[in-house]
Amino acid sequence: MFRFLVATLAVLSCQLSPARAALEEQMDFSITNTNVSAVWNQTDWSLTTVDYVPAQYQSRISLSNGYVGASLAAAGPFFEYDMNQTNPDGDEPANVWPLFSRRLSFSTISGFYDLQQNGSGTNYPWLEQYGYESFIAGIPHATGILFTFGDATLDSTADPSEVSNFESSLTFKTGVAAWTYKWSPAGVSTTFQVSFKAIISRVAPNLIAVEAQITPSGDVNGKVTDVLDGRSAVRSYLAEKKMDDQSTTILSAVHPDNLPNVTAYVVSTAEFDSTYTDMSSRVEASSPIVSTNETTIGQTFNIALKAGQTATFRKYVGVASTDKFEDAEAVARKASKDGNAAGWNAAVSDHVSAWGELMTEAAIDNFTDPTTGQLPPDANIEILQIATVANSFYLLQSLQPDGSGLNDNSISVGGLASESYAGMIFWDADYWMAPGLNLHFPSYSKQISNFRAKLFDQAKANAAFNNYPNESALYPWTSGKFGNCTGTGPCVDYEYHLNHDIAFNLVQLYNITQNKTWFDDGPRQIVESIAYMTGELLDYNETTKTYWIHNMTDPDEYANHIDNGAFTIASAADLLLVANGLRRNNGQAINETWQHMSENIEFPTAPSDITLEYQTMDNNVNVKQADVILLAYPLDYDQNNYTEADKLLDLDYYSNRQSPNGPAMTYSISAIVANAISPSGCAAYTFTLNGFLPYLRAPFYQFSEQNDDNVVRNGHQNPAFPFLTGHGGANQIAPFGFLGLRTDQEHMFINPSLPPQIPHLKLRDIYFAGAGLRITMNRTHTTITRFSTEGIPTLTDKYAGTSMPVEVGTPGNNQAIYNIDVDQTIYVPDRLYFDNITYTGNLLQCQKVSSTDSYAPGQFPQAAIDGAIATAWRPMANGSASILIDMSGGAYEKVNQLYFNWGDAPASPRDGVIR
Repeated sequence: MFRFLVATLAVLSCQLSPARAALEEQMDFSITNTNVSAVWNQTDWSLTTVDYVPAQYQSRISLSNGYVGASLAAAGPFFEYDMNQTNPDGDEPANVWPLFSRRLSFSTISGFYDLQQNGSGTNYPWLEQYGYESFIAGIPHATGILFTFGDATLDSTADPSEVSNFESSLTFKTGVAAWTYKWSPAGVSTTFQVSFKAIISRVAPNLIAVEAQITPSGDVNGKVTDVLDGRSAVRSYLAEKKMDDQSTTILSAVHPDNLPNVTAYVVSTAEFDSTYTDMSSRVEASSPIVSTNETTIGQTFNIALKAGQTATFRKYVGVASTDKFEDAEAVARKASKDGNAAGWNAAVSDHVSAWGELMTEAAIDNFTDPTTGQLPPDANIEILQIATVANSFYLLQSLQPDGSGLNDNSISVGGLASESYAGMIFWDADYWMAPGLNLHFPSYSKQISNFRAKLFDQAKANAAFNNYPNESALYPWTSGKFGNCTGTGPCVDYEYHLNHDIAFNLVQLYNITQNKTWFDDGPRQIVESIAYMTGELLDYNETTKTYWIHNMTDPDEYANHIDNGAFTIASAADLLLVANGLRRNNGQAINETWQHMSENIEFPTAPSDITLEYQTMDNNVNVKQADVILLAYPLDYDQNNYTEADKLLDLDYYSNRQSPNGPAMTYSISAIVANAISPSGCAAYTFTLNGFLPYLRAPFYQFSEQNDDNVVRNGHQNPAFPFLTGHGGANQIAPFGFLGLRTDQEHMFINPSLPPQIPHLKLRDIYFAGAGLRITMNRTHTTITRFSTEGIPTLTDKYAGTSMPVEVGTPGNNQAIYNIDVDQTIYVPDRLYFDNITYTGNLLQCQKVSSTDSYAPGQFPQAAIDGAIATAWRPMANGSASILIDMSGGAYEKVNQLYFNWGDAPASPRDGVIR
């Protein structure tokens, strides 16, 4: 017998104006929508779509290898502009601050920054007098192979009416992008079956390889063009371009704007099927086949195709910049030549093997049933599984391994296939992307720390310029090539917390690896210098007898020029404690002033015990992104008698003050915090869904910065895409949320609890203190097996030859200590707090729930019955909406009372129906 409860609510309706309605009809790529297909293959970790949606950034594939990257068009590995989908004569779709440039398929090299006075957007324009900006510059888009028959050329502008049987895919285990479809160009009597594959080599950082295959329905003559498309070389200008004589090689070289001493070389060698190609017909490509951009160059050949026969065309592209290679042209030429000599199969095989060594079962959180190997029949858990794979892949695409000599440019917000946020480095890398990577990929995540070490001297110069003591360091809010204070990246009177974020990441990486040689050669000094800066930043208030920070901005960028931002001042206090702890552990005397400061900060609190985000905050606050809740995690702040009850109060309060137009990573923190401190309910699962579902975009599960990409509806926010910060936040939920891992304690600390909606979880292998741990979770227990890390680069096992302590519980309270040897397994009981009923006798809490009605982004039906006031179900449209609650499997119970928490949007009682 199945028992269900259906609740139907009615709300008011409204009508959109025709103009606004047209704008709101733009394609919705949300994965919870069915507009764009995304079919998951659990065996090979691939996503496939059968929907051809050109000229929209969400449909493009992002490929990179940590050195070079490119965004590839919906129709194939081509350059592509975004188009206004509702008004061809309207504004062109724009990217995000500070460039607000036209959306396009970008391509660049790691660290290839320009120099320019300013951008279209800024924070403090008056700082422009002291130093120019440094924005990421583009290089020619290198992956295009174009076919032309008559007046029709197959490129990114292929009309959907001419494309059928379309399929494109991205395989995360191999890093191979593929397209296949039938092309029926207007005005041409022949149809063509075409396919493309592209790789940006994981093993050879300077190599790109592309394959195009074409099969005509009839004999036909045409042209094939190998193009380096200069339209992606934004903020760059031509150094030289040429076609090599007696060859199939072309070259385009560019300088980033205002930096003539830096040059990027892009060299392509064509390997075209001589059976169908007249190699003697080679000419330089021209318009209209290729663009007229000054940095564009192509080589065109005549082809004669035969009915039903498949012709294959390949190209091997070498890419190098003088930033990393003294003779970059020679490096690029060699990569192209060697790729061509080795051939397609060898290039792909090496690439696939390299990705296979990274994207292993041990590296990825796994939600499948350990007995059957199958995912539960739950669409949300399938989404979590796909996204978990995608998170690691997209983050790793922006990283090179330690020892490569190419790993000191951190990760920008959008990675190497995006110019979002001008390719600059923010706290996003250190605080959001690094933690999940540090746990399993420390030799790759080290790239984030290396960037800060590279710019340490400049950070000290920034501090000196702003009259801080000699030992101090000040990092700017945004950094490009130089790390100086700029209009977009002020060093003072803004987000000082960035400096603490940098220090905490350095310390976390050390705690995980125990690589003391590395830590003592730069990172330790950076932490110390940030502590000196912080000691100067904190200002003693004689009236309150506490230390203040004046004229600053917390992570909530809606509130500027405020005093005592809670997260920043708490981070300052913690940083001083950490710096003194490092001194103590290194046999040095602690700094007594820092100790006194850390114990006596001004910690703004309301009479209700809610932590004020800043000194003068009122109850009308609207928060852009995670701020006060960061005190609970990652900061684990516990000074000023900041208790678990206070953290829960803050979570509930600020969850209801969160702007719907904030960036994607906020709810990942909410999920982690809710799982750590909730006494009842399952809001952690609701927040987990909110950290993933509203922001993931079909077809390739890339994060968008916004939960709604339509600028008419989302507060006129042009979202960054792909938003690697969102991938980084989501990548923290399983280890730091479900396992409850903390890396800032003396020993490894966990507090496991798996939400009841998730039956199984095998975590990625985790490193701590140089030791290796393999962990699985179910509803009741967590199983931990320690394995040897001998021979793993960058790791030094602190507990080699002895037992490793694992602390379980809440730090400082109700702790249990387990000890585990190599090859030993221990079993830890989970915290089953979700079995506690928030409202006595509630029959519905955490039951399976669904709805056939659409809901506002992140306002899930699960929130209606998760036992928490921090979450809410909100239907998308005004009108009636219902949820279906599955109560099967339990004993029959008499319903005595119905209880609704309407929040701030109560419905009329006569509009509610329960049946």
